Amino acid sequence: MAEKDAVWTGRLAAGLDPRAQRLNDSLPVDKRLWPEELAMSRAYATTLGSCGVLTELDLTALLDACDKLERGLAAGEITLKGEDVHSAVEAGLEGFCGEPARRLHTGRSRNDQVATLFRMRVMRLCDEAISDVQTLGRAIVSQARRSEGLACAAYTHLQPAQPILLAHFWLAHAAAFERDEERFAAAREAADRMPLGSGAVAGTPLVYDRFDLATRLGFTRLAANSLDAVGDRDFALEYLNAAALLGLHLSRLAEDLVLACSPGFGWFAAPDGFSTGSSLLPQKRNPDLFELARGKSARLLANAQQLAVLLKGLPISYQKDLQEDKAAVFDTGDQLESLLEALPPAIAALVPNPEKLKAGLTSDLLAVELADALVAEGVPFRDAHRVVGQLWAAAEKAGVDPIALPLEARTAIHPLFTDDRVGSLTFEGALARRSHSPGAGPGSVAEQLAYAEARLGLGPGEALRERRESAAALPSASRAREALASTVGASGASGADGAETSAAADVVTRPDGIVLRRARVSDIPGIAGVMSKYVEQNILLPRPVSELFQCVREFWVAEQDGEVIATAALRLLWGDLGEVRSLAVRPDAHGKGLGAQLVAAVVADARALGLPRLIALTREVEFFQSCGFTVEQRELLPRKVWTDCVKCPRRHACDEIAVALDLVPGAGEEAAKQARGSYTLPLPQAAYVEPPLPIIS
Repeated sequence: MAEKDAVWTGRLAAGLDPRAQRLNDSLPVDKRLWPEELAMSRAYATTLGSCGVLTELDLTALLDACDKLERGLAAGEITLKGEDVHSAVEAGLEGFCGEPARRLHTGRSRNDQVATLFRMRVMRLCDEAISDVQTLGRAIVSQARRSEGLACAAYTHLQPAQPILLAHFWLAHAAAFERDEERFAAAREAADRMPLGSGAVAGTPLVYDRFDLATRLGFTRLAANSLDAVGDRDFALEYLNAAALLGLHLSRLAEDLVLACSPGFGWFAAPDGFSTGSSLLPQKRNPDLFELARGKSARLLANAQQLAVLLKGLPISYQKDLQEDKAAVFDTGDQLESLLEALPPAIAALVPNPEKLKAGLTSDLLAVELADALVAEGVPFRDAHRVVGQLWAAAEKAGVDPIALPLEARTAIHPLFTDDRVGSLTFEGALARRSHSPGAGPGSVAEQLAYAEARLGLGPGEALRERRESAAALPSASRAREALASTVGASGASGADGAETSAAADVVTRPDGIVLRRARVSDIPGIAGVMSKYVEQNILLPRPVSELFQCVREFWVAEQDGEVIATAALRLLWGDLGEVRSLAVRPDAHGKGLGAQLVAAVVADARALGLPRLIALTREVEFFQSCGFTVEQRELLPRKVWTDCVKCPRRHACDEIAVALDLVPGAGEEAAKQARGSYTLPLPQAAYVEPPLPIIS
């Protein structure tokens, strides 16, 4: 856009001095918001149509222009030109449809536009950060599981302190990252308030359903005060603060791993593929990735501080200073994306060195155990602390371990320092005495692991004993079948493969004794257990145990000898669309036809609910084709994209194939017609990482 075409030249016809224009124009930074700008253009155009500002023909032309501009920008065939992203997109639309685009700004201002777009982007960045932090958490928790049973030294002041399980070390970092997830969720909630309708500062004379517009843009709440709405950037600062704290936690993890990979510790070797060498020293293996993670935290902290300093001196409402808010947020998003892409596989590649870990378990770690032993004999802790300190000082002076001091020398310090008492101190005993929460012993670590795995979709999260007790308190499969048959008042009918099916089709017994039935609450640990291995392999999307409890009515399970060996679920994505999801068969149960039977059960549920269409995303295309599904174009699955795919760790490099089954003839054709009016892009691909946002019609 030439300077003379600036949106404000009616008042200042002379335009800007080129030097001032270079400082004024924000397009070099805010052009990244064009997906949100186009999403808002579609939604707002529909609103203007309801207000009579746009005719039906105008609206159709404008929506078509949005499609053309989007395709051109996504393909790199069109370059935005102008003062900012708002005027540049408007000019681009005008080039395609003319007059309707010039009406698009009716009733709104760049002030409420940018506030809306920025909130949409921050909400998306928060969703991505939560997903990426959870991926990191899964890598850490998987390391904790693999290191179960290995002990190491815990340090305070970088001095050996007490023995702990190595898993306890990993889970300490997992606990910190869980808090980061909570902070990003809070930042997202802060951003979830639509400012559009505030105008420049005092609102708009147009009267329309703001909540309807907000819903189509993905908001659940409305800004109530126009003056505050256009100038509020608290949500951006909350995102940056959450990212800064995440950066601190990443830095602390990185520092621990740099030390752990150093020869002095030797707990791990710097992992292949994530380490570099030296330009001079051929023997070097440098943990550069962890060092970079440590260094990036400074940048994340600075971005948060920059926006805080910017905001502190501003009066209420919009000020031009706020043009500087986006660079910090965009940079933080970029840094987090690169960090959280590389760190999980780097952590997964670490292999513990048991010999080095054991070598670090020195007698110094048991000093407090000896003090506690004296306390058990009635010695006040302060006195016990003093005499144990004297014993260690004497041993240090003699250059031996305390147990190697002569008995006479030990008992001279305290008569209870006998061979039996000092010699009975062990690392296993020290850990066992701290096996309750929040200690570093086996019991506490097992509880922490179960919780973390359940939260991140890696396991059932309950002890086997608790599972057995829960199952024992519920009716057996045979009793459940009997109760069901008596309730419906009909005997079972013979189904496929000779299976006996109840009249309500809620329980199917196969000739081999495997029972297919609807899931119960007591099945959740088994469902999570079957899914967990596929989650670890990035085949299934993680589903925390808390979510499984909420969605238990969606599930069918296959049960053998009281254990869940396969599972599948029906998820409603919209009133006209369902999805086969969480389809998993335990490896030792493959080849029994359970997958096909579970899919058939899900399809039957979908028909009973009146769903016209069922989809799945899968790598097992031939399997689903054998179940009646056909390969589908991804762009016809928009609701799947914007409900689940934005949360998926593989969202930028999805390799799954879309398949669909029409339960009502012509449902696929109808979906194709409606796809453009509802959403704008297919599943995100590796080559393009900033898809436009959904418009829900």
